[in-house]
Amino acid sequence: MRYFMNMSEEKRYSVDHNKLKEYFPLEKVIQGSLDIYQELLGLKFEEVPKDQAPVWNDDVQMFSVTDKETSEFMGFFYLDLFPREGKFSHAACFGLQPGCLAPDGTRQAAIAAMVANFTKSTPDSPSLSTHDEVETFFHEFGHVMHDILGQTELCFFSGTRVERDFVEAPSQMLENWCWQAESLARLSGHYKDGSVLPDDMVDKLVKARNANAGVFNLRQILLGSFDQTIHTREKADTETIYSGLSEKILGIPATPGTNMCAAFAHLADGYDAQYYGYLWSEVYSMDMFCSRFKKEGIMSQKVGKEYRKYILQPGGSIDAIDMLKNFLGREPSQEPFLISKGLEI
Repeated sequence: MRYFMNMSEEKRYSVDHNKLKEYFPLEKVIQGSLDIYQELLGLKFEEVPKDQAPVWNDDVQMFSVTDKETSEFMGFFYLDLFPREGKFSHAACFGLQPGCLAPDGTRQAAIAAMVANFTKSTPDSPSLSTHDEVETFFHEFGHVMHDILGQTELCFFSGTRVERDFVEAPSQMLENWCWQAESLARLSGHYKDGSVLPDDMVDKLVKARNANAGVFNLRQILLGSFDQTIHTREKADTETIYSGLSEKILGIPATPGTNMCAAFAHLADGYDAQYYGYLWSEVYSMDMFCSRFKKEGIMSQKVGKEYRKYILQPGGSIDAIDMLKNFLGREPSQEPFLISKGLEI
C-alpha cells in the first residue's frame, strides 16, 4: 500500500522524495526546529557540556531550558537521536521527571527525553532526512515541550499527563510548521550549498499533503474501529475481525496468512481502547492552528505565549475541552479539520 501511495505522489504531484532529502541535512533540521521552538514559545535552550551532563550514551545531548523573558529555569531535556543495538526502535518522548511543586514549596524541575533513530552523519556521508522525519522530529519535540512547560501543583497532572484522547493534539498542531513556506525555509538547507527549499518544491510538497488523505484516514478509522471492537468483547479472533473490517472500511483486504494486530503495539502500551484519539485529536489540532496561528502568524510570539499558557502549562489539571475554549475563545469546531483533508464545507 505504501508503495502505491508513493507512486501516487510522484505521478500526480511530481514530488521527488529523494530530491527533497538533499535539502534536509539532519543537523540543519535539528537546529532549525530548536530555533523555531525557542522563538515561538519564548524559551532559551543551552546545551549542558558533555563533562557535566549525566548521559547514558556518548551520542546523547542534554539541554537546559529557561524562560527568555524572566530567566526562570524550566527543566532539562535529552536528545537521543541515533540508533544503536538494543535501543527502542521507534520515535517517542519519555517523561523522566514530572514538573510539580515539592513539599517545601519549591518547584521540581521537569526532565524529558526525545528518543529517535535518525541516520547519523559521517565525514563522508551527511545524514539526509525525509520530510516525514522532519515532521517526526517536530512532533516528538512538541511532546518534550509539553512535559517541560507544565506548571501544575501535582505531578499526576504534569505535562503530557492529560486525557489520553487529547495527548496528541499539541504535537499534531505543531506538525503544521513542517508544511509552511516560512518555517520550511528555516528547516532546510541543501547539504552542498546551504540553499533553502525552492518555492516550486515547497508548492509541490504542500499540494501533495492530501495526496493520499482518503486511504490514510480510512486506515486510521479502521485501526480505531478494530481497537474498539476487540475491547468491547470478552474474546476476539483478532485476525478474522481485522480482516473483515479492513475489507469493509478500507476496501483493501488484509494480506492472507498475516495478522497485523500481533504487531499493533498501541493495543498494549496505553492506547488500548483509545487509539481513536489520534484522529480525534487532529480535529482539535487543526482548529488551534488554523484559527490562531495561521490567521495571526505562525511565528506570532503573542499566540505562542497564549498557547503555552492555555494548552501546555495546565497539563491535565484542566479538562482538555476547557483548555481549548480558553485558547480559541470559543467552542472548538471541526471545520478546519475537514478543510485540511481537502473536503468542501
